[in-house]
Amino acid sequence: MLESLNREIDVEALMLRLRGRVSDLEQQGHHELLPSDAVALRNSVFINSLEAFVNTADQKAQIRAQWPSLLAGFFFNIPAIRRALLDGLAFLFKDQRHVNLALVAAFRESISLNRQLIEQFDLLRKDHEDLKKNAGRDFSG
Repeated sequence: MLESLNREIDVEALMLRLRGRVSDLEQQGHHELLPSDAVALRNSVFINSLEAFVNTADQKAQIRAQWPSLLAGFFFNIPAIRRALLDGLAFLFKDQRHVNLALVAAFRESISLNRQLIEQFDLLRKDHEDLKKNAGRDFSG
């Protein structure tokens, strides 16, 4: 069934312990391993971290208007040369910048869809819990 690279670990015994723990939790009334609040918090943190990555990528995809301070030598202190180099770099990487901005826009759309799917999943979970409660009352009463 499962193989382990570490011969000291008995996978079958570990699986038996895991199955036993899950059945114990189910018998005690713990049908969910994580409460729905914890799942919602995890999803929120996940979406927020994705949005932070997108914001960083969006900032890096913009046209550079200043020369980095690391390259502030004598040659780069001449404004005409600095402006010409920045314009040249902007021209050379124009296509890449457009691709990056398109990817950022697509990723923002993906995050929006993920948020909608998470909300719909939460609604379905609540509906399912309500149906289970109502079904239990119908059969017991």
